[in-house]
Amino acid sequence: MSDDNQIPEAVYEVIAAVVVRLLRPDHSLTLHEIIRALHAMGETAGNKQSIRDACAEAVRILASQLH
Repeated sequence: MSDDNQIPEAVYEVIAAVVVRLLRPDHSLTLHEIIRALHAMGETAGNKQSIRDACAEAVRILASQLH
């Protein structure tokens, strides 16, 4: 997805939630860490399909940035 307008708001929300949890003073946050945390969030979302879907989409978008 090259057009940011096509990315659902829920994807931005799960990325923001993960980044906030991972931020620590004197620590560089890597894209790999964010992707791992999003994957874990999606796996532990239980029956919340919308969160699992948003996390999966966020992982896909961020992983594409690695290549």
